[in-house]
Amino acid sequence: MLDWQAFLKLDNAATIDFLSSYASALSAEGLISERAVDNLKFSLASVTPQLSSTNSSVITLLSENESEFIEILAARYGHTGFAWNHMRASTRNLLSETCAHLASWADSSLKKAELFMNRSFISTTSTGESRRELFPTVLFHTAKTLHDAAKDLREVIIELSVMRPADVLDTSGEQHDRELRVATLVGFNGLETEALSFCRTEHRSLKKIVSAFDELAFTIPQLVAGINENTAGHLNSKKLEAECEIFAAECQRLAGARFDVSSNLNVWETRRLGFLFELFSLNHRMSALAKLFVESFSPKEKTSASELLTDDVERAIACNLVRRGTAVKQASKAAKDLMSYCRHHRTTPATIIVAELKKINSDLHEDTLSFAAQISSEAITATPGGSGEKSRFFEAAKKIRKSLNVTAPFSVPLGALLLSFLMGSCGVKTQIVSEGVDPRPEIPFHQTAKIKNQKQEQQPANQNQDLK
Repeated sequence: MLDWQAFLKLDNAATIDFLSSYASALSAEGLISERAVDNLKFSLASVTPQLSSTNSSVITLLSENESEFIEILAARYGHTGFAWNHMRASTRNLLSETCAHLASWADSSLKKAELFMNRSFISTTSTGESRRELFPTVLFHTAKTLHDAAKDLREVIIELSVMRPADVLDTSGEQHDRELRVATLVGFNGLETEALSFCRTEHRSLKKIVSAFDELAFTIPQLVAGINENTAGHLNSKKLEAECEIFAAECQRLAGARFDVSSNLNVWETRRLGFLFELFSLNHRMSALAKLFVESFSPKEKTSASELLTDDVERAIACNLVRRGTAVKQASKAAKDLMSYCRHHRTTPATIIVAELKKINSDLHEDTLSFAAQISSEAITATPGGSGEKSRFFEAAKKIRKSLNVTAPFSVPLGALLLSFLMGSCGVKTQIVSEGVDPRPEIPFHQTAKIKNQKQEQQPANQNQDLK
């Protein structure tokens, strides 16, 4: 069970950073007085000692102490606008950690796949049909699944990286420009244009998070179960399968979170923290699961003869007979009879002599036997594909690696936030990575004097590629 207090310390550190950035930005634009900034400092200083002994968040304690700065933000952005801006900032920080874990797990899967080239993998569908594939292909599919989840979550981060502005009458004048500068200084990269009364952006984004984890909950346990069936029975393989089930259950529990903003600040904080704690728990579970995934399996040294006689081999033999002019029903029956005969006698088509064919099925021929021996051979790397399958794997893996070599925008290491919090700092300078110009290369989280020059030159950040 993960420590709630540890999570709360991280969230409180991020919240202090968030509030301090707002105080600095609003003061820089002349929207609040120095007294209001000092009031926030004094309020934080008074509630900080209580954080280690209570289960309350910074926002809750400041509200209970009737902090003037909280009232200022509520007056400027409205209760709902302030709540959603806080939710946007805190959610995207955790999602950046999630994307990093997914990328690391996917990269580990690709590295593992390269070690198992030419190894067969027998996959079984939900209907019981078996198919012979390359082991690296399955691991690549695992990496692709993780990659797609990271891609979806990165899109959510981008959606949450704009700020809900204060109510302004003009959309292109000085009020708009001022609000945009505030958003930039706080750490957002733009302003939300959707009407606040609908809040569809936030609800859509949070549902995307749930959907991404639902897909992982459905896919990962199935992949792991299939991999365990094709491995040498490592001691941790059963533990891995059990951990996957726990991970899937936690993913599904995320769907039960409520996102509606409540007029009661304590109720809203409970909902916000409950959702974020699920993300926090999933991040830790994912990190441990990825490590166990890589360490707990290795392919079998040799696939048995009966395992090589998969359903796709039977279908290939039937298609070969159809091509020779045999009726499809007769061809299917002949192929099935050949496979049944081999399984019953624990042999392979390569060891059957031509004289046995008439005893098995009269529609079988010597050419059919040669074809069956070829495609069921242990030497063949996959069906279908062969060396071409390996080439396609390396090309696809190259694209995945290129796509994974991207840092999620607004990546704020939570460990750094905790370190800053424990050292008594109210803010953390972070490098923001996005498609555009770095919106805040230097943020004075602790303003001690008025900024003389409000139009400081901003340095652009390196542009990153999006996940393909």
